[in-house]
Amino acid sequence: MTRETSTMNRSAPDQPAARLLMSRLRGMFKAYRQDRIRRDAFLNLLCLDDKILDDIGLTRAEVECAARLPLRVNASDVLVAEALARRKGQIG
Repeated sequence: MTRETSTMNRSAPDQPAARLLMSRLRGMFKAYRQDRIRRDAFLNLLCLDDKILDDIGLTRAEVECAARLPLRVNASDVLVAEALARRKGQIG
């Protein structure tokens, strides 16, 4: 009789793989939490008057558009780049 063994039904989990998985999950959660904190701070721009936004060189539409970006994208960086491009277009 031939005895079949299955590698799918291990009695003990592979410890290094489990640790690696947990480490990656912790890293992903930490990055998500930092992105969430950064986006919440960015959303404070929406509380400002249009005049104040204009004084700092932004428009409400630009801020709202950047706020709709995926969380992993730094909305502040995108907003600065768009505002800079808009200003260059007005000057030249």
